[in-house]
Amino acid sequence: MKKLDTIKKSFSSGFEAQIILRPHFVKKFMGIIVDFGGSDPQKLAGGAHFLEHKLFAKKHGDISHRFEELGANTNAFTSYNETMYFANFIDHSLQVTNLLFELVGTTYFTKENVQKEAEIIAQELAMYQEDPNWELQHQVLEMMFPQTNLALDLTGTQQSLSEMTPQILQEIYEEHYFAGNMKFVACGGFTKAEVREILEEVDKLQKKYLRPQSRPLPQIKPAISKEETQLEIPAEVISARVCIGIKLPDFKLFDSSNELMETIVEAYLEQNLGLMSKGFEKFQKDKLLNSPLAIKVNYTREGNFALISGMSPKPEELIEEIKKLIFNGKGDQALFEIQKKEYIAEMKRKLDQIEELAIESAEMMLEKEDLLKLVQRFGNLSFNDFANYYNEIVDKVEIFSAIMR
Repeated sequence: MKKLDTIKKSFSSGFEAQIILRPHFVKKFMGIIVDFGGSDPQKLAGGAHFLEHKLFAKKHGDISHRFEELGANTNAFTSYNETMYFANFIDHSLQVTNLLFELVGTTYFTKENVQKEAEIIAQELAMYQEDPNWELQHQVLEMMFPQTNLALDLTGTQQSLSEMTPQILQEIYEEHYFAGNMKFVACGGFTKAEVREILEEVDKLQKKYLRPQSRPLPQIKPAISKEETQLEIPAEVISARVCIGIKLPDFKLFDSSNELMETIVEAYLEQNLGLMSKGFEKFQKDKLLNSPLAIKVNYTREGNFALISGMSPKPEELIEEIKKLIFNGKGDQALFEIQKKEYIAEMKRKLDQIEELAIESAEMMLEKEDLLKLVQRFGNLSFNDFANYYNEIVDKVEIFSAIMR
């Protein structure tokens, strides 16, 4: 893959900026990512997501309207590990930069607007909780990571939402929103002159809006799993649903790159359980599956895990077969070569998707990784090294399962 033309700058406050040049692209993107997400310890569960919503509220109204006046669209998201605020636009780069820093650098929390937001998010949470898959997966996460935010929805709980106050929200903000915990990224067809102007403006704005220091973040202790490893959930469902949780070890025990280890584990599971696998072919033949399995691997500061879920007329038998393939499944070298090509092709596609490229690059900044180096490492990985990494990881896992019927 062709190396990206990227300009980086670090500031004495700990804040960092990165601008990715994509010549001939009219659309532009800017974002600020915060190294604080929904699964991190916080004053109240769901605080990171609640804060993401309420930072758009300012004394003179919703700041998103001021972005719209510039022809810019703004949005935000909260994931397990981070929160990100961003805007897509064509013109007015400096004005958008100013608004973005005002968005993350100022707060306006009142009893009224916090209570109103709590009601809105509570409705959102209630909708999620009506989904059987949500219930199933969160019961498995509760067994793997009890008494942590991983066992809850990113939005929190009905109780935590009802307990949120402006004071608590401000405390969460001050603990996590400081210069050294945040990064700026821009991507698009900027000229060299625009890059200089933007970086000069970023320097002024990070000094104006962001505190250079904060109290130390709490050290996270590994969650101790529940002794219970299997669970049955009674429910009115047409076909039994299953979810298998794999509690994975700390990826740093095997490599410096969380992202590479996550990619390896997911690829290996797909080779043995995915749509193109011999395992899936056997499941179909033995009438163990109604549809393909959903497979997702995540790394978080609270712990790493994989979730494998699907519907089955023979759930116990399916779970046992999946467990066998998790521990004893053989990798497929031919399929591995296809996976590498697909991975590289997907990353090449992202080079032409300004927003996706910028967000992924921002996440890599938090991980202190380089996106293209990651792609190169996976592309150059031998099948033996791929299998060895997986086998070393799987030797240290715990397995949990739940059936809903």
